[in-house]
Amino acid sequence: MTDQQRWIERNAAKARRALADPSVRAALLALLGGDDRSRRRERRIAAVRLELAGLEVRWPLLEEDERKP
Repeated sequence: MTDQQRWIERNAAKARRALADPSVRAALLALLGGDDRSRRRERRIAAVRLELAGLEVRWPLLEEDERKP
């Protein structure tokens, strides 16, 4: 196997891993001009879902006195 073949295999593996992410595929389509209105909407939704998945919501615990109206 030549150095060029090893380089191709290594970079093809990296590309496959990157393209496994739907947001990466959507961004690539956008760069290539292959996204239409519905695809842009799907890409925005995917981005928001990723962002929301990383957020942690914390509700403050109220003291017993504060719970009474």
